[in-house]
Amino acid sequence: MNYRLICLAFLFFFLYYLIGVKKYIRWLSGWKQFHIKDKKRFTKLISTYLLVVGFTVLISGFIDYPFEATILYCFTLGYGDLLMVYISNHIIE
Repeated sequence: MNYRLICLAFLFFFLYYLIGVKKYIRWLSGWKQFHIKDKKRFTKLISTYLLVVGFTVLISGFIDYPFEATILYCFTLGYGDLLMVYISNHIIE
């Protein structure tokens, strides 16, 4: 059991709550709010990312498997990069 990953997962869930439920876009540094065409869709995509990564990190905190760090790192960065490319092309003006 890795307590650091479990704490990190709860951080992702907290950010999901702030961005997905409370719609605090200001927590996302690097995105200009006046450039976003559809804020509802933007917050839905980001919050879904945070929720999926949070569950993945939480499961990885309880289960030890070979190459855990590498798989987790590649999954979160790969999914995040694909999401950022999609947002840049379809949601940002």
